[in-house]
Amino acid sequence: MERSNQTDILAAIRKEFFALRNGMIADTLRKGGLEQKYIFGLQLPQIKDLALRFAPENDENASELARSLWSDKECREARILACHLMPPTLMTKEEALNWAGDSTSREESDILAFRLLRHLPFAEKIAEELEASDSHINKYTATAIRRFF
Repeated sequence: MERSNQTDILAAIRKEFFALRNGMIADTLRKGGLEQKYIFGLQLPQIKDLALRFAPENDENASELARSLWSDKECREARILACHLMPPTLMTKEEALNWAGDSTSREESDILAFRLLRHLPFAEKIAEELEASDSHINKYTATAIRRFF
């Protein structure tokens, strides 16, 4: 995907986040402990709809877009959308472990496990490695993967 095209898509996605924002839900999520700088309060069906609307036609472009969205640690909705867009066929075991270890909340871990990690052919191995970690969020993600098998 061309860099300018991806930039345009990311800008359009961000515009949709603003258009769909729900302040009451965002405030509730913040009070519940989410610490991201940008929480728009979108609900999962809205994010799923955005994934359908903005999904690139080929897996390579989808994976690039998903990786860009996942790298935005400051935006709750960007990271959730990344889980919807990333093609499981293009995620390596190392990348899956990195994404799991990079989760910022239980919500993110649950969505990552349900939408992506459980579909990987090496999901059980990922769960085992995460479980052996000292990190609380890694252990939680391992449990989430197994819950969704």
